[in-house]
Amino acid sequence: MATAAPNSMTRSTFLQAKHVFWTLFALMTLLVLLTRERMLLDAHSFLRQRYAPIPWLMLAHGVPGALALSLGVFQFSTRFRQRHQQLHRVMGRVYVACAIISAPVAVAVAVALPLPTLLSATVIQAFGWLVTIATALYCVRTGRIQQHREWMMRSYPFAAMFVIVRVILLIPAIERTGPLGIASVVWSVLAVSCFLPSFFIAWKSLASTRRRPA
Repeated sequence: MATAAPNSMTRSTFLQAKHVFWTLFALMTLLVLLTRERMLLDAHSFLRQRYAPIPWLMLAHGVPGALALSLGVFQFSTRFRQRHQQLHRVMGRVYVACAIISAPVAVAVAVALPLPTLLSATVIQAFGWLVTIATALYCVRTGRIQQHREWMMRSYPFAAMFVIVRVILLIPAIERTGPLGIASVVWSVLAVSCFLPSFFIAWKSLASTRRRPA
């Protein structure tokens, strides 16, 4: 019983941290929807006018991207995965399909919009999203379930950038910096998205390993 206590405590701490993270992410998503994305409903808003020349591209990018962002949350729930395995697989396939559609179209949107400073960042983001998902698919096809989960964890931050970047840009000091500030935020969040999941995966493994006496 004494040897099981540290592992139980580590698991409880991890679950609490995960619940806090998803709660904060849900609040950030709601903030983005209420402050920025709702302007898409107004035909006279600057956001609606900006995307007016490419409405179909925005739909092809935005709808699958939003669906992938929503489905990804359920994919990380251990309880949901254990209780609804078949639904988990179906939602996983839909998540992959949405990424395959949304990621390349994001590059087309970046080319069509007058934001040359963000084109290379969009290409890297789309490439990273597709590569991590392809690796996750390879792992599950070859029976490497744990590695599959880890690579799915690495894929989701590339989708979550949509929310994180827009929340940071709501900060008045950053908003006043204009295109340079936008580019700096996008590149910074992209860099963090590339390494942060691996850090959490390694940290979870280290925390769950008992420390051996000298």
